[in-house]
Parts: sequence; structure tokens; C-alpha cells
Amino acid sequence: MPAPSPSMWMPEGPRLTNASAGFNGVLADTSTIQLTDGRWRMFLFAGDQYRSATSADGLSFTMDPGTRRPVGLGHIRVVRLPDRRIRAFSIVHDGIVSSVSSDEGLTFTREPGHSVRADAIGFTPSGASLARMQNGTWRMYFSSLPRPGEGPQAHRVRSASSIDLLTWTLDEGVRIGPGSALEGGEHPAAIGNPDGSVSPVYFRATTFRLMMATSPDGLTFTSEYDTGIQQANDPDLVMLPDGSVRMYYNWGDDASSALYMGAPFAADPAPLRFR
Repeated sequence: MPAPSPSMWMPEGPRLTNASAGFNGVLADTSTIQLTDGRWRMFLFAGDQYRSATSADGLSFTMDPGTRRPVGLGHIRVVRLPDRRIRAFSIVHDGIVSSVSSDEGLTFTREPGHSVRADAIGFTPSGASLARMQNGTWRMYFSSLPRPGEGPQAHRVRSASSIDLLTWTLDEGVRIGPGSALEGGEHPAAIGNPDGSVSPVYFRATTFRLMMATSPDGLTFTSEYDTGIQQANDPDLVMLPDGSVRMYYNWGDDASSALYMGAPFAADPAPLRFR
């Protein structure tokens, strides 16, 4: 993939703010999916609980009442299953777990066991980004969990693979960060490209910028570029019906926050199409 120019990224402004969401503090860790009626539902961590907001166009969101799951540590990621249910992956203190919803993400039931256990990967994970590979398998990307007060760290990104989104096998090695060719990143959001490659966007804590890399096989990443978006974290890449991709991300601090839509490319560099 030719490296896209950072100037092709066009931030489009906030989708939710503390004022519009009705919650103080951080709004973060979004995952957005299209509903069967054509609307969009954004899942997010707000007020220390999993909540959601709904939009007719993916641009203007209104908070849904109540909570989607009562407690958690953030970083939810949702995916549509072949039977039209929604599966959500989220982090707990000892790994990543999954829950399933039959009502378009309004209520979830925890599934047994863990998708990935922290003791197997060597760190407490954050994020659970999913990319569909060209052969039909899935790859989950996750980073080590940033700890309050630890300062900027070169976090590691690892991955696991699955054929059914239920049973996961940890991939050997490190995708990004110490032990790989790239410096480090956290909270990856990955997407599978039409040519079989995989492109994650991730936060570089040492520079406070969103970075992007592409791997032909989803395992080995050797080059990256700066998206030009800074002071932002928790990216989420969303495939639109026309095949283009939109990114949502968090901007703020512990006192206030906004969820932005960083619109991606003005042009169409192959193999990704962003908007």
C-alpha cells in the first residue's frame, strides 16, 4: 500500500461532547455498528459504564437511555454475526471476554470463558479490534493496558486468530512495540483491506499522535505513517455501505471529553478508501 499523505485526513468535528451526552469526564473507547434498520449505534465508555448513542446518519448522535452493560473496564468492540446478532468484546482484569445481543445491542448476555487471557499474553490487555482476513478468518488486535500515573510508554500490540469469533489462538510474537520493528502503540483499531493486508490505527503515547501501519499478512508491520491527528486516542474504524471507511476517536482529558469523527482521506488511495 502506498503511504497516504497525512494531509488527506480531514477532522470533521465532534459527534458527542460532555454537554450533549449528559456525562462529565471521559467519553471514550467507542465502537460503532450499523443497525438492521439502517441507523448507527455507537457504544462507548462514559460515567464508568458501557453506554450507547444512536444516529440516523453516523454524524449526529443522541444518547440511548440506560446502560448496555453495568460495569467494566472500557474498550468495547462490536461485530455483526452471520445470524444478525451482535457480539461485543470488552476487557476485564484478567483478559478479554465476549457478550452477545439479540436486540441490536441494547442488552447483552456474557458468554462463558475468556476470548484471551492476560496470563497467556503476558500483560493486561486493552482494546479488542477485529479484522476479517481474506481467507475468512478473524484476527483480534490488542495492546497492553496503560496504567494511571505510569507516564508515556511504548506499549506492545499483540494478536490472536479465530475462525468463529469464539475460540481464539494467540499469535506468536509482537505486532507493534518492543519486540517488533515499530516503536509502540496502544488501543489499536484495525481493518482488513481488499488486497488481504491489514491496517491498524493506534495511539503513540510518546508523541501523543495517531499512527497507522499496514501489513500484507496482518502479522509483520515494518513501516508506519503519522495520520496528522494529535492529542487523540481510542480510534475506531467503521466500514460504510459504499466501501469507504470512517474513523471516530476520543479527544480530551480526565475532566472533559469529546468524541470526534476524523474523516479520513479526501482521495482514494488503494487499497483503502476512507472518508
